[in-house]
Amino acid sequence: MIDGNERNRTGSTGKRTRRAARAAHASLAFALLWPLAMVLAPAPADAYGFQVHRLVNRAATTHLPAHFAGFAQWVDDLERLSTAADERKGSVQGERIKHYIDIDDYPEFFAGTLPHTFDGMVAKYGLARVEGNGTVPWAIEDNYETLVAQFEARDWPGAVATAADIGHYVADTHNPMHLTLNYNGQLTGQNGIHSRHESQMTGRHLGELVPAPAPGDVRRIANPREAVFDWIDDLYPGVRKILDADTNARDEARGSTSNEAYFDVLWREVGSETTEWLRDASVNIARVWYSAWLEAGSPAMPGDPPGSGPPPANLRTRMLANVPNPFNPTTTLRFELAHAGLTTLRIVDAVGREVRTFDLGSRDEGPGEFEWDGTGVSGERAVSGVYFVIVTDARGGSATGRVVLLK
Repeated sequence: MIDGNERNRTGSTGKRTRRAARAAHASLAFALLWPLAMVLAPAPADAYGFQVHRLVNRAATTHLPAHFAGFAQWVDDLERLSTAADERKGSVQGERIKHYIDIDDYPEFFAGTLPHTFDGMVAKYGLARVEGNGTVPWAIEDNYETLVAQFEARDWPGAVATAADIGHYVADTHNPMHLTLNYNGQLTGQNGIHSRHESQMTGRHLGELVPAPAPGDVRRIANPREAVFDWIDDLYPGVRKILDADTNARDEARGSTSNEAYFDVLWREVGSETTEWLRDASVNIARVWYSAWLEAGSPAMPGDPPGSGPPPANLRTRMLANVPNPFNPTTTLRFELAHAGLTTLRIVDAVGREVRTFDLGSRDEGPGEFEWDGTGVSGERAVSGVYFVIVTDARGGSATGRVVLLK
């Protein structure tokens, strides 16, 4: 665990009125610190980890939608700068704690009641504990705000540097060993597992880790901070998978953690999961970049290729077929949103009387779903018949679908 005093944080989320100043500060800081970071770069022992970060940032550019494809013109810079955040750990105060969060130190994480804002976390646990346990969700959130400001200002060099950092931090959240107090196996007698998995195993299989392009998977994120916590929920079970894989690999390698037999078993045990985590990381990096560009007003980029520019105007919110239909007792209501943000779902009967209204919270654009158990607002079962489902997105776009409840 890192000493919480290492970080001097000024706040959790920058507001739109502060963006221009933050963008200028980020660009100046990068220009001043990059030469020093290169001098202080880690020894080649860390090179395998660096290669993975470069691979993931490069892969992220292959997922960009056509109207944002111009950002891929800086792919070489995004790849090269993907390791800058690691390289400045030893020279920039507070950098080290931006790469992880020991989420399992908070019982509320397992109860589903953990605050997600930085201020809420500090109010509950105190600054020293929060910073000591790592701050990667808010590092991504803060850099997202900076990236929006840089896109708005057409500060392309600054935007590329910030986007590269975002790629690094997002990739870190997709390594389960960046999400636990037992980050190096030191609590379970498995010292060194962090590097064995993150660098040494992946370094032996780089060619198998390259994600396939997936531009259709990149949609706007409604709330970057909440997206990070969703990723953490999905990735955290991987901690146990990696630790169990290490145990099995050591057993089959007769106690060794350095020979090829050990790494062959480690890859066999957790290679497919690692490949999936890195694929998800590359897609989510692209989603964060894309969302910042949309929030900035979709500014044109130098030399944009044909097809670039604002997203298609014919995007619309619509209801999709629910499954099953007819249904009893439950059905999955499926929809597609044109706009990310707060979303509601209303169910009315055949004469327009309201049966139930659901606040779905902040939803991403694109497909979504919600399960209805056929009950009304008081928990009573609705009668058999036809019902209409009305979904409304964050900008007031709505669509109606039809479902049938049978008893």
